[in-house]
Amino acid sequence: MTPHPRPALGLGCAAALVAGLATSLAFPPVGAWPIAFVGVAPLLLLLRDRTVARGALLGFCFGVGLFGATLYWIFLFGALAWGALVGMSAASIAVFGALATLIVRRDRPIWGAVALAAAWTALDWLRGMWPLGGFTWASLGTSQVDDRAILRLASVTGVWGVTFVVVFANAAVAVWIARRGRGLARAALLVAALAVVLAPALIPLPTASGAPVTIAVVQVDVRVPDGTSPVQEDVTVARRNIEEYRTLAGQTPPPDLAVWGEGALDPGALADAATVGTVRQAIARVHVPTTVGAVVNDPDGTQRTTVLAFDASGTLVDRYDKVHLVPFGEYVPWRRYLSWVSAIKQIPVDRTPGSSVHTISQPGLPSYGTPICFENAFPGIERTMAREGAQFFVVPVNNASYGFTAAAEQHLEMSRMRAVETGRWVVDAAVSGISAFIGTDGQVVNNTQLFVPGILRGQVVPSTAWTLYVRYGDWFPVVCVVIVAMSFLFAPSRRTSHPEPASLPFPLRGLAVLPTYDERGTIEQAVRGVLAVDGIDVLVVDDSSPDGTGELVAEIAAQEPRVRLLERPAKSGLASAYLEGFRTAIVGGYDVAIEMDSDLSHDPTELPVLLAAAEHHDLVVGSRYIAGGSVTDWSRSRVALSRGGNAYARFMLGLPIHDATSGYRVYRRDLLDALLRDPFASDGYGFQIELVSRAHRLGYDVGEAPITFRERVYGESKISRSIVAEALWTVTKWGLDLRFHARQQA
Repeated sequence: MTPHPRPALGLGCAAALVAGLATSLAFPPVGAWPIAFVGVAPLLLLLRDRTVARGALLGFCFGVGLFGATLYWIFLFGALAWGALVGMSAASIAVFGALATLIVRRDRPIWGAVALAAAWTALDWLRGMWPLGGFTWASLGTSQVDDRAILRLASVTGVWGVTFVVVFANAAVAVWIARRGRGLARAALLVAALAVVLAPALIPLPTASGAPVTIAVVQVDVRVPDGTSPVQEDVTVARRNIEEYRTLAGQTPPPDLAVWGEGALDPGALADAATVGTVRQAIARVHVPTTVGAVVNDPDGTQRTTVLAFDASGTLVDRYDKVHLVPFGEYVPWRRYLSWVSAIKQIPVDRTPGSSVHTISQPGLPSYGTPICFENAFPGIERTMAREGAQFFVVPVNNASYGFTAAAEQHLEMSRMRAVETGRWVVDAAVSGISAFIGTDGQVVNNTQLFVPGILRGQVVPSTAWTLYVRYGDWFPVVCVVIVAMSFLFAPSRRTSHPEPASLPFPLRGLAVLPTYDERGTIEQAVRGVLAVDGIDVLVVDDSSPDGTGELVAEIAAQEPRVRLLERPAKSGLASAYLEGFRTAIVGGYDVAIEMDSDLSHDPTELPVLLAAAEHHDLVVGSRYIAGGSVTDWSRSRVALSRGGNAYARFMLGLPIHDATSGYRVYRRDLLDALLRDPFASDGYGFQIELVSRAHRLGYDVGEAPITFRERVYGESKISRSIVAEALWTVTKWGLDLRFHARQQA
């Protein structure tokens, strides 16, 4: 199949940026959520066969498009704020791009799709924690709050499972477009993608069964004339809330709870005794338990973002302090070092976070949670509140600074996701909108518009049931981290493949290479056994054996023209002996070269089986560990050690055979010519593994044929523990190199 050409890097970056921009359409203000299922696919296609660095660059460009467009409202605070936040968020997609080049498996499209979805999900989870406590806006899972089928999955996995499914679907689309993998595997991947998208519709949601609670949300228009001082602005907003709130007096039936949004009472208002007194009088007159969003200057000199809970008489009975503050919004990290940034003067005070996440208790009401504005973007906070006994949520919100942008709509999406995750009703109480009542299925029951004063009244149904997400928390992204780690363990697939081997010539000419050192007791029998096979000559490479092996072979060669002796002056190692023999086979024009031991551990009578297999493979390895193969006269521990070492080599190097350390083999000449173009780095077991690995990576067909390995009768094994240890260490280095270097192409 002709590979799809890769676009130039510059064009690829532009395409990634456009794909990110297109994916942003899944979020408000457009809210075309189905786009999320295909928007990431172009990035995945662009990442094919890229280096880590280029993958990171492409991912970053996609992230700039996605976050830059989705978070456009940050521009209200200046280009520096927008650029910093977009760059930080896009960095997570850059990391994804780098990871994708390392973990994707072209030969296993289903696993590759799972790994890519897991990587994106894990990074999205980490983005919600770091840096500076994290930032979760524009999570792909959150874009799906209008998809009633997939949304139910959040009750089990949190938003993270929804994100996983969205990216998995994109990976399936990318595989289908690129036509990677076998047709059956690609079809199976599409079926799997459809299943994970549709199956969540079958997940039952817990039923809220408590006595309904009627809640009235106070919303005002916080806009004030230009030139209004900060203190006067605080007082003005407080008085508008008081005026709107007073309209509840005399309503029949009265609400069970009234809520003012975040920032309804800011420091300037709380510092004014008359305003505070008026608030208490208004609550006493309406005679309804009331929760007020405030910014409090405490006696210890700290300032906190707070929810103040009053009973029906206007007495303060509980309080919740925001624990997850907005960096560069409610405090300035590294203020000393950022004094040169003029914008930070807009945050003159660094607020202090609360000490713990807890619920609110007011007389006559079930316990409920009040995550404050930005906290609602973090699933763990509401989960903790639900576990602490919160039966519904009231979220004081203040998005007034973002005007009529989509910031409030995007925030509302997160409230909807939290409702499904926890199985709790959620009430967004926004000081200037959007206020909303959200059911446990994530659907908005009723809501207001931005900056429209009034009272939004509705009912919530408390619940004490725990969803699986409340019970088990962020288990799913942890699983995704494990999947990513496992993906690194698998060796990458080879990038080239040669045509199927042609038929061998007939009659066949082969050269069997038999290295010797003190093999006098077995060499004659080994040579005679090989000569019994038609068309196979013998080359004995002797390293001046003290026991006279060379002299005996010379006598045999003098009588048998099919036998040759290559005498070397000193012991030079097994690898070099085979390499010299292979070169002789190439120069001599032999069709195949045979590698085998001279100690009769490799039975010459099994050579025809290997030669028959060579009709279908470029390299045939005589295997002890496939059906029909065996080992005799070895202890169980030695067999287990050998099997374990071969399994390790198979795993680390992605080898297609089970016995990479076997030294009984048949090589075709074309393969030998390719293998010998570059020097080898190992000896002993390592050399045998290197030959197989190099042949496989070069795209040649490597197969196995069963043999029976017999422990040598004469002499001692030349393989020492140090050689075995060196081979294992070498395999480890090769495996790491495959995962992080060899798989990369410019």
